[in-house]
Amino acid sequence: MKDLFLRKATIHDIPFLIETIIEAEKAGTDTLSYATIFELKEAEIKTYLEAILKEEIDGCELSISSFLVAEKNKNLIAASCAWVEGTEGVPSRILKGNLLNYFIPKKNIEKAKVLSKMLNELQFESMPNSIHFGVGYVTKKNRGNNLLGILKKEQIVILSKINKNINEAYVDIFENNIPAIKINKKLDFKIISRKDTSNKDIFNYLPSNKKILMKKELK
Repeated sequence: MKDLFLRKATIHDIPFLIETIIEAEKAGTDTLSYATIFELKEAEIKTYLEAILKEEIDGCELSISSFLVAEKNKNLIAASCAWVEGTEGVPSRILKGNLLNYFIPKKNIEKAKVLSKMLNELQFESMPNSIHFGVGYVTKKNRGNNLLGILKKEQIVILSKINKNINEAYVDIFENNIPAIKINKKLDFKIISRKDTSNKDIFNYLPSNKKILMKKELK
């Protein structure tokens, strides 16, 4: 793509990173899991995500340092999130959970805890010392240019150089997110595991009741 510039995200990119997180979480539906799980409005979620990102905690999906962004004519058009699991000495799931627990009101956290058993049915464990991809997003008018593929390839190169012993990359995706699955298959990610729940209540909180785990061998 002509005039495309890739760079690490900065604190000035927070509004676009929030857009990325929200649109990726919706996975092509109207269901924003952060809003449904914590019983908050989308506007409130945006406020909390801004505060969380400003903390600049490394090593998880809610870290500015995990994002690579794409610019065209100085306009942000895409973003992808990836990190090396465990480099901060704490699992990314715990880091993310701690951030949410700190910023989201306690009453809303308690509401979410009631759902934990059901939500955990779709949870994959992160593998230490491997690259994990989180959310990704491309603005509507710039889709069809393989931007997420370009960003992910670059992230693998960058993170592999910093961490010489990395041999694998992972991504988990809702099974209804066909475009994301196709993008990852083009990057040689292969489906290695599936999880689902028969609890129909899940559709009140998540875009799908099925998730897949994809893996790419790097060496």
